[in-house]
Amino acid sequence: MSFSINQPFKWMDSGTYQGSPLEPLVQDEALAAGMRDLGSPPVIHLWVYDQGLYLGRRDAKLPHLETALRQFGHDGFGCVLRSSGGACVPLDAGVLNLACLLPDTSISIDSFFSFVAELLQVGLRDYGSIQFGEVAGSYCAGEYDFSLYGKKIGGMAQRRTRFGSILQLCIQVDERPRGEWMERFYQLAGLDEMENHKPIPRIDGATVGSIAGLTKKLVTVDDVKARLLSAIRTEWPVTPTPFHVQDDLQREAQHHLSSRLHLFSYTAKELAAPDWKLPE
Repeated sequence: MSFSINQPFKWMDSGTYQGSPLEPLVQDEALAAGMRDLGSPPVIHLWVYDQGLYLGRRDAKLPHLETALRQFGHDGFGCVLRSSGGACVPLDAGVLNLACLLPDTSISIDSFFSFVAELLQVGLRDYGSIQFGEVAGSYCAGEYDFSLYGKKIGGMAQRRTRFGSILQLCIQVDERPRGEWMERFYQLAGLDEMENHKPIPRIDGATVGSIAGLTKKLVTVDDVKARLLSAIRTEWPVTPTPFHVQDDLQREAQHHLSSRLHLFSYTAKELAAPDWKLPE
């Protein structure tokens, strides 16, 4: 490993969001900006968004994206164009999101992925053996998909900032038809009409699952949070800390993501409005 952890992780839970889907990403960005201070600790930030489509940059090329987002808005989904890599993932109240933030901008991409993979293998060991590697046919498929009993239950993506590195991941906890949602989304958005620059090659909703569905047990997001914390603390120093980010860092992060990186974000109500249009 090309880095060392010199002080405990701050374990920070910012709860459940139902407003702008950009808000939890702003919090991650603000936490990373706070790492400009010498001696800043690493952070594990947990959050839930109910419910939205978190689009990748590649999804912006879909020919009928506006049509698909408008329909999903009527179905109760917001949307956001996120800054980390990958393609679209659906989030809901049964998906736990976790961001690992390090005050280190020099760690290699592979080293960061490997470290967080180790965190997950330890943190989720009560549910079975977590495997890493692309799950072909899944939505947002990639090298650092993670699966349980052969089905994808989550994925990871990285982002570098000026003062820190962020690795964001989602864990599908309870059973919902997320694979079917994504099959429908890409059908509406015109994936099959594209010949080049497809955000994903294909999608088979049956390739994804959840911890509860695959273990045949009643498992909640709160259960997974508690088990993650308990297990991770056996291997790494972790200090649960009330969530707090300075107001000026939040304002700075909001401006950076929306005005400089041009990330759009809409609630379900906004997407369903008759006059809604995608930005040019």
